[in-house]
Amino acid sequence: MFLELVRFRTMNFTCIPIHMGSHSRCQMTVDRREYRDGGKISIDNPNDPLDLLSKWIQEARENGVIEPNSMSLATVDASGAPRNRMVLLKFLEGDEIGFFTNMESDKSVEIHALPFVSATIWWPEMERQVRIEGKASEMDRSKVEEYHSSRPRKSRIAAWASDQSRTLETREELLRKFEEIESEFEGKEIPLPPFWGGFRITLDRVEYWLGRPSRLHERVVLTRDADSWSEQRLYP
Repeated sequence: MFLELVRFRTMNFTCIPIHMGSHSRCQMTVDRREYRDGGKISIDNPNDPLDLLSKWIQEARENGVIEPNSMSLATVDASGAPRNRMVLLKFLEGDEIGFFTNMESDKSVEIHALPFVSATIWWPEMERQVRIEGKASEMDRSKVEEYHSSRPRKSRIAAWASDQSRTLETREELLRKFEEIESEFEGKEIPLPPFWGGFRITLDRVEYWLGRPSRLHERVVLTRDADSWSEQRLYP
């Protein structure tokens, strides 16, 4: 079992206060650890770039990794500054991955302005990472409807209650709004909010990373080349 083989690193923190208002400086000392011999990255078919990702997510799930489909999604705002947040990868299909979100959120606004995004999935317990780059576009409404209907009832209510990324004065305000919507839909089906949807990311590049002893890590990158994909190994 992967989780039984991992030797977690321990961390010691030393905080040194500096005389600049209320700021402090922290120096972190990390005890290094050696990565295990996790084998070799093997790509069965470069033209199926997400096949290994699907397998790795399943292996992470089987080994008890919490939310193995969580990924860090990076966008760029209007000033050119990068923005990053965690989202849940909800489907893999051919050369595309997808996630769902409030279409009025900051990330949605940024994607509509500049659709090129990157995502990173990291499983420290498995000593594995996947980096993805591609172009995002809005998902078909039928697919969003299908996913919405599969969500727990309270999650569907929460989708209506949240003005995502907008200023919230108090948590009580959010809870009150949730209760009002829950009461409004009592005994009824909860429809898909018009401001809720999803994005599919069409991949241009996928990099698989596997930790190895002596920092001689495995890196394999798949890159789109017209209608096919090329495979290369990279120095760690």
